[in-house]
Amino acid sequence: MKAISKLLLRAAALFVLICLLLVRPLVRVRLCIVAFHRFGHLALEPEIFLGEQELRVKSGVTKPFPIKIHWWSFGPQRLQANKFLVSKWREVICVLPSWWIDALHTVGHLVPFLKLEEPKMSIRGNLNALDETETHLQLTEAEYRRGHIELCKLGIDPDRPYVCLVVRDGGHYASLGEKESDGYSFLNFDISTFEQSALWLVEHGYQVVRMGAGSETPLSTSHPQLIDYANSQHRSEFLDIYILATCSFAVSTQTGPDAVCLAFRRPVCYIDVSRFSQFFFGTKLAWWNPAELWQGDSRLTLRDILRGPIFWIKDPNDFIREGIRQVRSSAQRIEHLVKSFVDAFENNIDRSDEIDERVQSVRNIIAREAGDRGKSEFGEINAVLNSGFVGLIQESQYFMS
Repeated sequence: MKAISKLLLRAAALFVLICLLLVRPLVRVRLCIVAFHRFGHLALEPEIFLGEQELRVKSGVTKPFPIKIHWWSFGPQRLQANKFLVSKWREVICVLPSWWIDALHTVGHLVPFLKLEEPKMSIRGNLNALDETETHLQLTEAEYRRGHIELCKLGIDPDRPYVCLVVRDGGHYASLGEKESDGYSFLNFDISTFEQSALWLVEHGYQVVRMGAGSETPLSTSHPQLIDYANSQHRSEFLDIYILATCSFAVSTQTGPDAVCLAFRRPVCYIDVSRFSQFFFGTKLAWWNPAELWQGDSRLTLRDILRGPIFWIKDPNDFIREGIRQVRSSAQRIEHLVKSFVDAFENNIDRSDEIDERVQSVRNIIAREAGDRGKSEFGEINAVLNSGFVGLIQESQYFMS
């Protein structure tokens, strides 16, 4: 019966594809397939795509015909990284059952001239859409009321500012019985090195919410304004989104949840970023503190990184192949970087004409050295290089060739 059902489904898909071929001069259907199993991709892929579509319409580069219709797929429900987030996307875009999109996709590959276009989904874009458009995701009044109640249960005062602490470790995959490859050691951190910064944020007037999926190492520091939400019994897929969407800002090691902050236009201070070729070059929402990278006995300067293959690395395992190692920031250094970011955030220093001259000069170096490839992948270099980071490493000649 399963085989018969699949055959009938593909027959229906074939008929639909033939009909769509006939109307293609007037109407063009595109399949938008999202990396639904990854939290960050689920948040940002549709947001970046919709933002860039909006910018193209505003610029007048789109033509009235053929009319473009987008059918979206977020995969089987059981595999979705966050079902509440998918439900919010359903309010914005046309989401069809994954089995139907799969049938159209499969038949299109079997009969290439019937194949529907499948735009590349990405967590970055070169049109700086996050800075040029408003968020496409909106929380309802009922959801705000629900969020208010559930925050109180967590011990968070919804009427006072709260910030998110997003620190990746290997606990999530270990809890699933999966072993990460060696390269992912570049992306995993010890939460204890962030506790000093968290306590400073608390003293500075913020409530700090440590985010996570429930398998992270518990916080060793206890404070009523430092909430280990990752290990709370009140965790839910709704709160996973609500907290990130409504926080003042996040401090992150660059992992899935911080993408929700960007989607809702919340700033993120990234600590020890090793993958230079990432999405946040295209948004001033990102405050960047690069990792210290070494090759053999030599510390790599920014120009070393820009002029070699390391700048473009996406797969963390390529760091291992290139013989690269990383030196983690100390708890004291992280606190310094967070303080610098908070000072800039509270003084609304996020526009290029207000950014430290030294920081702007470094952005200019990145734009120049990355060249046409950088502009085609990232657009304008809008991410903010944290002035605290620049001050710390200026004497170490990190920016010198």
